[in-house]
Amino acid sequence: MSMKTEIFPSADQVAEGAATYIEQLIRETLVRKKSFSMAISGGRTPWEMLKILSKAPLPWTRVNLFQVDERVAPDGHADRNLTQLFQVIEGSPLVTRMRIFPMPVTAEDLDAASQDYSKLIHEITEGEGLDLIHLGMGSDGHTASLVPGDGVLDVTVREVACTEQLYQGRIRMTLTYPILNSAKKILWIVTGAEKQEMVQRLLKRDTSIPAGSVNQANALLMADQAAFGN
Repeated sequence: MSMKTEIFPSADQVAEGAATYIEQLIRETLVRKKSFSMAISGGRTPWEMLKILSKAPLPWTRVNLFQVDERVAPDGHADRNLTQLFQVIEGSPLVTRMRIFPMPVTAEDLDAASQDYSKLIHEITEGEGLDLIHLGMGSDGHTASLVPGDGVLDVTVREVACTEQLYQGRIRMTLTYPILNSAKKILWIVTGAEKQEMVQRLLKRDTSIPAGSVNQANALLMADQAAFGN
């Protein structure tokens, strides 16, 4: 069975559709649980999604937000996903009401910090795991910071780890396959014509690209027409 897909005419409509999907999922989850826990990736369309979502009248104090991946850079640096995240939600209730848990990428011991972040996720979710993980995909087929050719792809006993090599100039901390594949829901957001080949390979579960090894059983792909192709 192939992954569920929703195709939109434009990237902006993908952002709107994704915000609506997440809002509904939060509402449904909070009917039966005391909190909702999600992890998000960066990117132009996801930031637009979050901007739209931040306007929703949700009980934000019951929402926990984790990071899918983060560049090892100083606090406040423009390269950090966290920096962009706070710029997007500035002035919204999310700033003061949502529980945001940044990846500890300024720690001296990144290996220990990765393990601490994994423990934190388990503690906050009370061992139930993440309700939603949002993923993007690069034109090289990477997702999260699971990048082609890096040893982090082979991590099977750790849920959070760092890349062994620089990727676009930075070491990255990232969620790994074990935690991605245990998420209750995965939402892929992929836009842009440069992703077209990789979208088709993702849908075919092509494990020669990092994205192809992510469990598709509970996944939904939202893409624009440019990325999906004909």
